[in-house]
Amino acid sequence: MSTKTRIIDFVERELSKLNLGAHTLDHTMRVYSLSMELSKGLPINMRVLEAAALLHDVGRPRETESNVSHSILSGEIGQKCLRNVGYTREEIEHVVDAIRTHRFSEGIEPRSIEGQILSDADKLDALGAIGVYRAIAQAVTSGKGIQGFLDHADEKLLRLKEMMYTVPAKKLAAERHETLSIFVERLRNESGKSIT
Repeated sequence: MSTKTRIIDFVERELSKLNLGAHTLDHTMRVYSLSMELSKGLPINMRVLEAAALLHDVGRPRETESNVSHSILSGEIGQKCLRNVGYTREEIEHVVDAIRTHRFSEGIEPRSIEGQILSDADKLDALGAIGVYRAIAQAVTSGKGIQGFLDHADEKLLRLKEMMYTVPAKKLAAERHETLSIFVERLRNESGKSIT
């Protein structure tokens, strides 16, 4: 069994505790794919980026009960898995740092290119058609409905385009932002909410 497969199996077991909302295994796999796409031609440590992308949300199921950010929990939880699959101490520290700095809401700047790529990939998955789907899933799961979706779009989603680090991510973000913007505007109009 490959190292990547072993990490995915670990992530799948951990995330099986969180089967609703926007941060399920399919999100993790999209972030992984986006990370691989964004990394093309850049001087990166692929082992670090792969592990960081796969493990970046593994702490989500424990976030609410522990009241600790999933970006901290994911790094902590992932360390044992990475040791078991043969990562060095230095690689693990690099992975943990990339995970720690990926989260939009904490405002911590990534300190490595791998961290920037992970941050970009995670934000890209919150834009476009898939971003709309995820935000609606989260609004339904949390019971916040249409207004909750619109508030989330205003507070976070519509700002993401300007927060990308890498050139390829900036291009993808512009395209996905347009899809999101059109949907938000139409939803406001159809639901009788004023356009802000």
